[in-house]
Amino acid sequence: MSMNYTSLISPKGTSGSIANWVGYTKLDLPTVLDESQSLLFSMLRVREMRTEWTFGVGVNQSEVPLPARFLDPDGPITVLNQGIEITMRPEQDVKRQRFYDNSLSGSFDADPVATVNGSSAVTLEKTGHNLSQGSTVTLSGLDPVGGLTLSGSYPVTEIIDADFFTISTGDNDATSTATGGGSDGTYTANKLIAATPSRFSVWDEKVKFDSAFDTLSTCQMLYFRSPKLLSASNQSNWVTDRYPKLLRAACQAGAADFMKDNEEYTKALQALEALIQRTGVEGDLMYRGMSFGTETP
Repeated sequence: MSMNYTSLISPKGTSGSIANWVGYTKLDLPTVLDESQSLLFSMLRVREMRTEWTFGVGVNQSEVPLPARFLDPDGPITVLNQGIEITMRPEQDVKRQRFYDNSLSGSFDADPVATVNGSSAVTLEKTGHNLSQGSTVTLSGLDPVGGLTLSGSYPVTEIIDADFFTISTGDNDATSTATGGGSDGTYTANKLIAATPSRFSVWDEKVKFDSAFDTLSTCQMLYFRSPKLLSASNQSNWVTDRYPKLLRAACQAGAADFMKDNEEYTKALQALEALIQRTGVEGDLMYRGMSFGTETP
């Protein structure tokens, strides 16, 4: 019998069920299965996980949200319309490489602030603001809007157009959808300078570059992506088809963890790690016959 979602969450006594493997009936089976898959995908890297992400980056944009189920980058980002590669570096290296223009300042027109109930994203209107994503603005003189008092420094998270941009208030969410701010608001800014990026890193669930882009660009990245979790509407995938033993080992570890059986969990986790290691050795066989180039430093 092939492994699928229905068989895995079936009761004890059903061949191929998690409850049958561990001989225990009081399992929250959907939860155990979800957690077991997450455990497996955090450790496993095989060819079926490799995929390609193509994304556009606008002028003055410096970061892009990660695609769903993103795990790890697999090499540099290629800028297709410029024929260059952007290498991955540690986060602090990317931040240290950023340069800012701190000469921008000015006043807002009346009621420049727009909030959305329950959101930390706040839109500000400033005609010809000339900011870039990744800049910071320091606000003063604005009246409270939507339950928020905007005073201090905030990151610019989105450039909507030449006259509107968005900031983040962090953990402070608006308590209502509103516009306002009065007529006395002023700002100073540290504008992230636009250039050709040379490095990137990943934090805040985004790809972030060492500069804002100065040219509309199309980028590609190879990366590892986890498959969709099994569910009633997603009965099987390449894991159940090609690596059922891996998933069984992960489910046995997940069930032992759920039952708070630390000894069995440790044994199951060790068995899972050994299986993943052997699977990695098998995966390396795909490189047989490949011609590897050399790089000159």
